[in-house]
Amino acid sequence: MCDDSEKIETCYLCGKKFNMNKSELAYYRYDKYPICDYCAEFYSFYKEDI
Repeated sequence: MCDDSEKIETCYLCGKKFNMNKSELAYYRYDKYPICDYCAEFYSFYKEDI
């Protein structure tokens, strides 16, 4: 089932508003902080947890 509803979030890093359900790279850092596609790609080398 594909969820086409809008889920507008504000990126924790840059403050940009984006639709979480339409974004390919967006994710929640620590299941709490939304990260947009741009920041997810830009900071991808920081994504690995130690």
